[in-house]
Amino acid sequence: MSKRIDRIFTDVSERYDRVNTLCSLGLIRLWRRDAAAEAIVGKGRYDLLDIATGTGELPVEITRLAGREGKHIRITAMDFNRGMLSVASRKMKRNGIRVKVERGDAMRLRYRDCRFEVVTSTFALRNVDSLERFASEAMRVLKPGGKFVFMDMGRPDTALDRALLRAYWSAVSIIGNSEDPNAFKWLVESTARLDKYGFAKILKEAGFRNIRVKNELSGAAFMITGNK
Repeated sequence: MSKRIDRIFTDVSERYDRVNTLCSLGLIRLWRRDAAAEAIVGKGRYDLLDIATGTGELPVEITRLAGREGKHIRITAMDFNRGMLSVASRKMKRNGIRVKVERGDAMRLRYRDCRFEVVTSTFALRNVDSLERFASEAMRVLKPGGKFVFMDMGRPDTALDRALLRAYWSAVSIIGNSEDPNAFKWLVESTARLDKYGFAKILKEAGFRNIRVKNELSGAAFMITGNK
């Protein structure tokens, strides 16, 4: 993670959840629920790694869903930014959720090869230094047959949808700039650059299979899933 991105997330960490909820008009909660449901499809006991967990929203959602479905999942939530990890740790304690929260670098995961059955990451792809390295490390720590679930916001598919997204950013800019102008500027800039189909190609080249792309919000948000 670059020093600029690290500084942005440090500054916004205590307001991060509120900024995301307001700027997405609450839709981010629904998207995370979709990602959580996709992550725990299948057998009822396995280890899961959430890369660049941020404030830990996805592990919380997965834990709650797993509890309702009677599934036993051990979650490791890691992130590079200390401010975000502090928020995540307090959130887990406040909600009585047992998740291992630790600092780490998505470009150099500390975990052994073939360690996890599931690897997840939500709204972090725009912030990593190298998508190729991210994909390689996710592949390395997944067990054979393991599943990945990645979600983020990126460039919409069509010119019309891109115009609609620009109008959307304009509509919520007052909210975003009032909460944190630097974070909102980065959100808009990085979303315009991220090519989800280009990332899907990177995943394929890394060796992943059964890759599927699901669009949300006219393709501005997306979920990519697949297997090792």
